[in-house]
Amino acid sequence: MSIILPVIWAIFFLFIIWKCKFFTIDGLPKITIIGAFLLKLIASVFLYVIYTYYYVNDSEVCDILKYYRDAKVLFASIHDSVFDFFKILLGIDTNSPYFEQTDYWSRLYNYGFIVDNRTIIRTNMIVMLFSFGYIGVHYVFADFLSFIGYFLIFKAIHTIYPRTKMIFCFVFLMPSSILWTSAMLKEVIVVLGLGFTLYGMIAISKKNSWQNITCFIIGLILLLGIKIYVLVALLPAITSYFIVSKSKIKPWIVYAFICCIGIVFLGYMDFAFHKIPFFESFAGKRKDFINTAIINNAGSYLPIGEITSTPWNFIAETPTAIWNGLALPYLWTIQNPLQILPALESALLFVLMLLMVIFFKKAESQMQNFIWFSCIFSLVLIWEIGITTPVVGGIVRYKIPIFPFLYTTFAMLIDWDKIKQRFKLK
Repeated sequence: MSIILPVIWAIFFLFIIWKCKFFTIDGLPKITIIGAFLLKLIASVFLYVIYTYYYVNDSEVCDILKYYRDAKVLFASIHDSVFDFFKILLGIDTNSPYFEQTDYWSRLYNYGFIVDNRTIIRTNMIVMLFSFGYIGVHYVFADFLSFIGYFLIFKAIHTIYPRTKMIFCFVFLMPSSILWTSAMLKEVIVVLGLGFTLYGMIAISKKNSWQNITCFIIGLILLLGIKIYVLVALLPAITSYFIVSKSKIKPWIVYAFICCIGIVFLGYMDFAFHKIPFFESFAGKRKDFINTAIINNAGSYLPIGEITSTPWNFIAETPTAIWNGLALPYLWTIQNPLQILPALESALLFVLMLLMVIFFKKAESQMQNFIWFSCIFSLVLIWEIGITTPVVGGIVRYKIPIFPFLYTTFAMLIDWDKIKQRFKLK
């Protein structure tokens, strides 16, 4: 059953993708969409094999397994009382004796935010209603949930940028995205939340309806419960997008103004009034990340050093943080096979930058708002990741949400027809 049940669920989800109108895009054959989902299933098998048979010692602290194991402990409450199970699932019961048997329900370090471990543990608990405890089913469900998120992102961008195949590549075929959203990790919920948020945001900017607003709110709730720093990076971009879509003000003016207001607000609330410990939390998270990396002897550790929560320190660290977030890992510093494809992804980003400089094409008016949205969201998230993360492997995983936005943005600013013409002439 450990093999048969995941296969049954995989076939079921493939059938849904094949028959459901939601998974349909003009100009994209259905077999191509099916192929993208099959790639994720293959990635799931790869992840399962390497964390079960090759990284045996590391698997003891692997995120894929640790949240699954805690969910299994809490799921056992259903055998004693279905009512107790749902109280744990809905967060009504905060003192259940089952919590004492878990290892990751409570975080070692708390920054005053929502404990995102609990969201992914609860997700695993829900899946266990269908998996009967077989972890392979959890991989398949992760594939389908993240696939829905990516498809929502794809459909949203497709309404703005008509190059179907190019969007498809940057949304569905980025190796790190395929790999790290093929298991029940936090990135799966992040992608799902981003999908609902982006699709709802673009739809609302064109037409207000309760369906679009509901979609948008679902996305925000998912991000709030799993990765609040992603939501923090989104807020200035979302606010600016709505203002630009409803006004005739130039996009760069709105985005610059909203970002400045946000920085000033957070600075005053943190340094002057001590009401929102934003920078203090980031400094604390960086310190704890460093300590954890040293204790666990992380192979891709970056000696970035600790930082104090003062304005000048954060300003001074910003260029390094953004560079690390964008450029790492380098092709010449690859330490294990899992870093090869992320290094190629980083190299591709700089290739696109170069092509944009050489074959620059001014974006059409309908694209400009989205381009600014993508740039601001990506830069803020990259800054957050680079300022707090001292491990290259962590940077690779955490920056997955920006791939559909940043790479597509560069693609929108490249004159691909001119490139084709240049090669034809040669």
